[in-house]
Amino acid sequence: MNCFKQLLVGMLILQLILGSGGLAWGQVSRGSGKGDKGTAEGKSPRSMQGGGVRPGKSGGGGREGGVESLAPAKDKLPGGRALSRAVVPGQYILGPGDGLIINIWGEFEDIYEVQVTPDGKINLPTVGELKVRGLSLTQAEALVETQVKRYYRNVKSGLSLASLRVFEVSVLGAVSSPGTYLATPVKRVSDLIAEAGGVVQGGSWRHVQLRREGRTVAVADVSAYIRRGDVDANPTVEDGDVVYIPPMGNMVVMVITNEVAVSPQSGQVTENSAPSNVELREGERLADLFSELGSVSAWWKLEDVYILRETTIPEGTMKIPVDAKRLLYGGDESQNIELQAGDQVFISSNVRRVFVNGMVTKGGAFPYVPNRTAEEYLGLAGGVSLQASLGRSTINHADGTVEPFRSNTILQSGDSIQVAQKYFATPADYVGLIGGAISLVFSSFAFLTVLK
Repeated sequence: MNCFKQLLVGMLILQLILGSGGLAWGQVSRGSGKGDKGTAEGKSPRSMQGGGVRPGKSGGGGREGGVESLAPAKDKLPGGRALSRAVVPGQYILGPGDGLIINIWGEFEDIYEVQVTPDGKINLPTVGELKVRGLSLTQAEALVETQVKRYYRNVKSGLSLASLRVFEVSVLGAVSSPGTYLATPVKRVSDLIAEAGGVVQGGSWRHVQLRREGRTVAVADVSAYIRRGDVDANPTVEDGDVVYIPPMGNMVVMVITNEVAVSPQSGQVTENSAPSNVELREGERLADLFSELGSVSAWWKLEDVYILRETTIPEGTMKIPVDAKRLLYGGDESQNIELQAGDQVFISSNVRRVFVNGMVTKGGAFPYVPNRTAEEYLGLAGGVSLQASLGRSTINHADGTVEPFRSNTILQSGDSIQVAQKYFATPADYVGLIGGAISLVFSSFAFLTVLK
C-alpha cells in the first residue's frame, strides 16, 4: 500500500512539472516562433480602432488601453454575416464600421485588426491614416501595399474583410410595417422588404425605388428577381438608403381563374372564381403574365384562355381567344399576345370528373385520377347502401358504351357508375309483390267466372 501511495504522489508531481513546462514552452513559441504568415506564426492580430492606438493583448474582446476589440456584425445584427454569395473584392465597397485584417510579412512581420472610422479612414502604425471609404477591397489592398512599402523594405501586405458594417435603411410606402431596419452591404432590396413584412395589396413589386441622398439611384423589379432570379433587378443597399414601395402603376391586368378545391374527406370538387391584379411592364406579353403568376395549375384549361379588351375604335369589348397550351408547351409565339393596361384574362378550369349515382351513401362528381378503379370511386362516394345491387349496376362510359359493373374496371374522365337497387330491397317491396299476386288471382277468378 505504501508503494502504491508513493507511486501516486510521484505521478502527480510529474504531471505538475510537465504542465508548467508545457505552458512555458507554449508562451515562448507564441512570442518568438516564426512560421507561415498570419496567425500560423503564433501571433494574434493587433486589435485597433481607426484611431491607431495599438493595444496589448486582450482577452475575449474586452478593453485594454482604452481600445475595444472588434465585435463581428452578427453580435449586432442577427444573421448579419450570412452571405447569399461570397463577397467579391472588386465589388464590395468599404464604409464606416467595416472590420479589416491587414497582414504584413517579410523582413518585418505583423498583423493588425482595424475598423474603418466614421470619417472613412483606417490608421496603421508608422504609415498613418489612410482613407478607404468608397474604395473596393481590391483598391484598398493596393493602397495599403503602396503605403507600407514606403516605410518597410522587402515586405508584402494583404488585406481581408473581417466583419461587415451594420447600418440603418428606411423602408417606406406600401409595406406591412414601414420603418427603419438594420442592414449590411450584402443585403438586397428584397431582404429589406421581407424585414418590413412584405408588400401589401395594391403595392408594386415591379417599380421599387432605391433612394440615396435624396435621389432615386435604382428601380428594383423584385418580382423579376423572385420569378427568374434576375440579380441585377434586385440591387444591394448602402448606408442611409431609403427603399420606397409605390402603389401599382397603370400597367395592371386582371386575371380571373377558376380555382378548384378537392375535399380530402369526401373527394368532392368545388370551383370558385378568383380574380387578382397583376402588374406588368409596358410591352410585356401573355408569357410574361404566366411567369408572374408563378405556376400553372393542373386544373386550368389552357387551350381555352381568352382576353377581354376595351377598345375605342370600334367602341366596345373585344374577345381575343388564346391557346396558352400551345404557347407554354409548344413555343407557339403566335399565341403570345401583347397585353394592355386594363385587359382581363380569363382562365377556365378543366375539371375532369367521374360520376357516381344511385344507391350509394353520397353520390356526386369526383375528381378523375388516372388508373383509379370503379371500386375506388365507390369508396369516395361512401360505399354502397344496403339496398344496392352491384350485380344489376352498370358503368356508363363517356363514349356512350355501357358495361356491367366490375370493381376492377379502370374508369376514364366522364365515365359514370350507376348503382342499381335490389328487386326486393324493402318490406314494402314484398307487400307490393304479395298484393300484386292476390290482385292477379282475383282478376283471374273474375275472368273465369265471366266466361262461364
